[in-house]
Amino acid sequence: MSSDRSSREAMLADMISATHSQFSRIETAARVQGMRPSFQKLWLVVVFALVATGGAMARAEQATDQYRIASFHYARGDWQQAIDAFDQFLAQHPDHSQVGIIHFYRGESLVQLSRCDEALRAYTLFLSKLPDHSFVEHAEFRVAECYFLSGQNEAAKNAFQIFQSKYKTSKLIPHAYPYLAEIASKEKHWDEAILMYGKSVKAAATPSIAVESRLGLARCYGQTGDWKEAGLAYEQLLIDLKEHPGKYAAGSIALEAGIAEFKAANYRRAVDRFELAAKEEPKLADQTSFWIAKTYYQVRDWPNAVERLQQLKTSKSLPEFQDEIHYLLGKTSLAQGNTEDAIALFNELSVAWSDSSWTDEALYQLITIHLESGDLAAAQVAWQQLSQRTQPSGLTVRAQMNLAAQLQASDAHEKALEVLQPEFSNLDAEVAQVQRRKYLMAVSLFALSRKEEAKQLLEAPEAMQAGTYRGMSRMLLGLIYSQNEDWIKTIDALDGALKDLTATEQRNQVQLRRTTALLHCDRVTEAKEAWQQVDHRRIADATYLSEVVQIAGAAYRNGEIAWAKTLYEELAAKDNAEKFVEQGLAGLAWCQLANSDAAAATKTLDQLLEKNPNSALAVGAMYQQAQQMEESDIELAIGRYQQLAKHYPQDPLAAHAKLRCASLLDQLQRDAEAEAILVELTESQPDVLPVEDLWYRLAWVRMDQKKQDEALDAFEQIHQRFQDSDLWEDSTYRIAEAALNAGDIEKARQYLQKLLEKKGQSKVAMFGRYMLGQVEVQAGNWQDAIGHMDAVAEHVADEPLHSMAMFWGGEARFRSEKFDDAKAKFEQMLTDNLGRDLESLPVAEMRLAQIFAHQDNWEAAYEKALEIENDYPTFSQAHELDYLMGRCLARQGEFQKARAAYTKVIQSPTAQKGETAAMAQWMIGETFFHQKNYDAAVRAYAQVASNYEAFPKWKAAALLQIGKCHEIQENWEKATQYYTEVRTDFENTPFAPEAETRLSVVRQRTLQAQREGTRTK
Repeated sequence: MSSDRSSREAMLADMISATHSQFSRIETAARVQGMRPSFQKLWLVVVFALVATGGAMARAEQATDQYRIASFHYARGDWQQAIDAFDQFLAQHPDHSQVGIIHFYRGESLVQLSRCDEALRAYTLFLSKLPDHSFVEHAEFRVAECYFLSGQNEAAKNAFQIFQSKYKTSKLIPHAYPYLAEIASKEKHWDEAILMYGKSVKAAATPSIAVESRLGLARCYGQTGDWKEAGLAYEQLLIDLKEHPGKYAAGSIALEAGIAEFKAANYRRAVDRFELAAKEEPKLADQTSFWIAKTYYQVRDWPNAVERLQQLKTSKSLPEFQDEIHYLLGKTSLAQGNTEDAIALFNELSVAWSDSSWTDEALYQLITIHLESGDLAAAQVAWQQLSQRTQPSGLTVRAQMNLAAQLQASDAHEKALEVLQPEFSNLDAEVAQVQRRKYLMAVSLFALSRKEEAKQLLEAPEAMQAGTYRGMSRMLLGLIYSQNEDWIKTIDALDGALKDLTATEQRNQVQLRRTTALLHCDRVTEAKEAWQQVDHRRIADATYLSEVVQIAGAAYRNGEIAWAKTLYEELAAKDNAEKFVEQGLAGLAWCQLANSDAAAATKTLDQLLEKNPNSALAVGAMYQQAQQMEESDIELAIGRYQQLAKHYPQDPLAAHAKLRCASLLDQLQRDAEAEAILVELTESQPDVLPVEDLWYRLAWVRMDQKKQDEALDAFEQIHQRFQDSDLWEDSTYRIAEAALNAGDIEKARQYLQKLLEKKGQSKVAMFGRYMLGQVEVQAGNWQDAIGHMDAVAEHVADEPLHSMAMFWGGEARFRSEKFDDAKAKFEQMLTDNLGRDLESLPVAEMRLAQIFAHQDNWEAAYEKALEIENDYPTFSQAHELDYLMGRCLARQGEFQKARAAYTKVIQSPTAQKGETAAMAQWMIGETFFHQKNYDAAVRAYAQVASNYEAFPKWKAAALLQIGKCHEIQENWEKATQYYTEVRTDFENTPFAPEAETRLSVVRQRTLQAQREGTRTK
């Protein structure tokens, strides 16, 4: 049995050697480089022959019979019957010694039925059972093939590579190259595929393998775009096919070769190949004619191209290429100047083949044609169709950009934004031209004054990424920043633009705007450097001069008068447009005025007014000149302002001119003229002037003329109508002040309370609160006055208001008999104002002395009074101090000195006939009364009653005391007379009750005296 087995395996080994070269592969149909025919080829797998021999099996006769049956079917290629026989053998004899080799042949049979997965398992079982068998090399190759044929490309690639590494000298290695090339092709690893196909060509064991490999090589070169190499491969392939005709028709290969030469721009050779294809395979005549027409199209041989294309269009012989045929006919018609024919063909194409990619091309051409003819409406219609295509491409984007740019050139920016609205996010950012699209959108938004939207687009990260339009985007962003007067950002944006822009005109425009921005940032040196890099010749005149206007103005504001003058002279050149000439003359006049060249400025202004008397710039120049004149000749300035207001009444500066006139007239104390102008302005209420300001000025002009009621009417206008104005609080304060001065305490309180409610802690409100405290002082509401004065003292540090509030806070407490609190306030005030000269200081000192008196500390009160008299020899209220000193002396029993002090009060011009004088006179009577010098006392009291009738309280007190003197002297009749007068005529004074009491006593004493007199008789 062993010898039979050995001879059979030897025979199988010989058959393996004889069949190594028979293989093929499968390639799916594909449209290759514009062609639509498909090419298929099959690698024939190697099949081992199994020969039945009578003694080959060392098993029972049944196993031998089954083996023979399997061998019979296998040898005849009855693969399924062979498999069934092998399966029966394996089922019945699982432990037979031939099981391993049966798995191998079973795998071979399965491969022939393309049951690769099962074959793979059969070969794997064979390898596991007979790892040292001579068929192992072939089985491992088969495993790699099965992986490939079952679509497991990665496993196949690994298996082939392992096989190559393991069996480096194997005759099967060349058969691995086509498989590896095919795998690389499927993975689009074209360089690797080219390498493998090249190796396969060199190592090909048969001409058919060489043909297959060279065809693969040519197609892979085509995939890489290396059409020259592809053409060379096809050329050799055609030679091979002549020598070894096979399953590939020379016509089809010649067609592919022609396409390769066409792609390589070898048009003459391409035509030769196409003609060969038509000769070898007449059925390809239409296809080759089509490609020859395309070749004529490429070399601009329009008549020959049209002839062939027209034939194909008419015959409709290539239905799958009719869309492209129509497109090419349209393009040739366009090239020959037949625009209408081209439009008709493109329209026909877009309707008949709406799903074709050539429709995109046709619509693009229609848009281009309409743009070139200026028919923007027709271009937009074509764009609507193109933009709604299901598969947008780079062509769609180019049409979008071109149409939008043309619409922008025609100032149709709303339409441009509509065109730019579609965003083709499925395309690569570069293909979709995202940066350019955002830039164009920003241009239109900017043109439509939608600057903020434009700015947001340009500030987006994608707009600032490196790209063709970043420089333009930065340039536009700088323009937007400059219009927003954000000069720092303007400079940054324009500096960035200079890094990207290369076009001379654009760089000049950037430097021009940079000059303006740098001047606005006071970077004069850098601005001059930027200006030096500007070439006027590279910039449109209107753009250049418009920017020069800005630069000149900025230079002027920076004090660069000489530079500004030069620029304005350039603007004023007679060849420039009138608007620039006017701006130049106006600016030149300003520069001349700045140089104190009044004569030259007047001459320049006369030129400007002569050119255009109604020019807004002329008005501005006149106003500027009048402002200059204010410093040298106010009368001339007034005249210039009046001239402006008279000749340009509708210009906004006319109102300003009138206001300046009023201010200057007020300055010259020509208040009546100023008032007339202000009244006119308040009646006309020009928009350019704040009306409340006019009323405020009018109020003060009237105050200067002593027209207080009319002035208050003007303040009242502000109070009623302009409650949010800064002038409201001062106007309200003035009304309250006038009311207080007029004695209308209630009105003053009402307005001051409104001021405090609305303005709270403002400076004017604090003055108002102080005044409200004064209102309460005048009304005798001392407790309310305390709150207001304390609030002012707390929140206001400015003098003298702080000290005055402190004083009145102490005074209100003094009047409320809160002497300790008053003393603290006065002492604090005096401490805070040491060394200062305030009218209230001696009064505060006197109040301290008076507080000592109220506290019965008469000695301290007297010493304080003497100190005040010494420190303040011109004290306006010295009579109050003398009165206090008189009281102190009287309490100390120094009646004569006391009377001397009281006499000084009475004789004081300030106190004369006042209440303090009445009190002093009364106190003289008191000193005599305490000395029991009743006659002298009566005389003193009598002077109070006769000289101070304006003070009924003190007259009543004097009459009461006279009554007491008579009562003490038992002059009952006189006492009764005086007491009765007090009770009757001064019943509302605090002395009436005491007079009633004393009257009762006198009556009793009178009756008693009468009874005693009767008894004496």
